[in-house]
Amino acid sequence: MLTKQYHIPYEMFRNAFIAFQKQYVYPRSYVLMAVFLLIAGVYGYCVVEGTEQQRPIYCMIVMFCLVLAAFQWFNPRKIRRNLMEAIRGLEEDLYEFRLYPEYLEIGTILPEEELSQEQQEADDLFDDTPQENFSGTRIYYSNALKVTEYSEFFIIYMKKSNFYVLPKKDFSEQETELLRTEFSKNLGKGFSKKMR
Repeated sequence: MLTKQYHIPYEMFRNAFIAFQKQYVYPRSYVLMAVFLLIAGVYGYCVVEGTEQQRPIYCMIVMFCLVLAAFQWFNPRKIRRNLMEAIRGLEEDLYEFRLYPEYLEIGTILPEEELSQEQQEADDLFDDTPQENFSGTRIYYSNALKVTEYSEFFIIYMKKSNFYVLPKKDFSEQETELLRTEFSKNLGKGFSKKMR
């Protein structure tokens, strides 16, 4: 139905990952932080009101809960920082998106020099058409697939599996509308818009 090649600028990927974290990661982290802080507060009260023998145990529980709450706040930011450092060198990579009625395919266009020497020799020997230099992932429409549209990009998210950014800058208005229509038709409530 549609095939398109695109680049993801570093800043766009950063914005998309922040949006992804706000939608899927931070809500869970904030709930866990609140639970740990509530437990720390209850046991903090017990430290004040408890007996001399109970105080060391209650203090340890309070400290443990505070550490877990801090971890819930710090970990998403650490993951984002590490990911952004890792992808800095991939900004110039070329990606390809393929839209089919039953699934999506997203992958990387491999540079010609990355095709194996063996494969190139086999193609030459048997006079075959060279193997396609596309390494992709096929994503079937399902309840596990979520797509969110933002003003500059789509976020495609397979629950607990993969996260993809699809920049609108490389798609025409008609192609963007086709994507909206297909995502809405195939995903129902799994497709949402958060234009900002």
